Amino acid sequence: MISPYDQPEQPTQPVTARPSNVDSEAVIEAEAEAIADKAEKSLLMQARAFLSAAFGWIILPLVAVLLIHAFIFQPYHVVGSSMVPALHESNYLIVSKIGQTKADIERAFGNNGATYIPPRGQIVVFHFPKEPDKVFVKRVIGLPGDRVVIKNGKITIYDNANPNGFNPDTGYEPSNTITLIDTNVVVDPGNIFVVGDNRLPGESFDSRDWGQLPSSYIVGHAVLRLWPLDAVRILPF
Repeated sequence: MISPYDQPEQPTQPVTARPSNVDSEAVIEAEAEAIADKAEKSLLMQARAFLSAAFGWIILPLVAVLLIHAFIFQPYHVVGSSMVPALHESNYLIVSKIGQTKADIERAFGNNGATYIPPRGQIVVFHFPKEPDKVFVKRVIGLPGDRVVIKNGKITIYDNANPNGFNPDTGYEPSNTITLIDTNVVVDPGNIFVVGDNRLPGESFDSRDWGQLPSSYIVGHAVLRLWPLDAVRILPF
């Protein structure tokens, strides 16, 4: 016989715990949230990188171009023949707006009398005072205080420095140029007198026809002709 006390000892089974279905779902949920958080952070980082690149490569250059266009330089195409021989149809011009911008800034800071008066001889681009949506290009021949006389086909300017008068066309027009429409006018403060270089009948509609140009209508003066390529040049002044 074998005594119960002498029976061999039975091996014990290790005790294990199996996760319940609830615990499994919680783990999966936590892992999914962690993955979603990582994906969201990754997307945010990519978005920030994209916005940073866009700001540096697109937005800043675009703002710079808009500012330059609004206040410093602006391109224009010549339409018509009123400035022949200096400018021709479809010439592509770069116009400096710095003078007018400077005057605008001075007025903004309280200098109400600040005006942009381009030098005599400059080619200027301006809004036609009677129809401001139209843009003209002409040459300045008369400044504030000048007496402009057109008689016998010639222009004569009288000012304090030249009481006997002088011909402003010297250097711009052939000596045999005939300027029509007799005129005798003193240019008012803040105004200029402009004409086209092409003085043939009906070719230039300018101050001889519609009067003086208030400086506030001036866009700026032409500084560069970029087209056609065989006529690229820096313009006077």
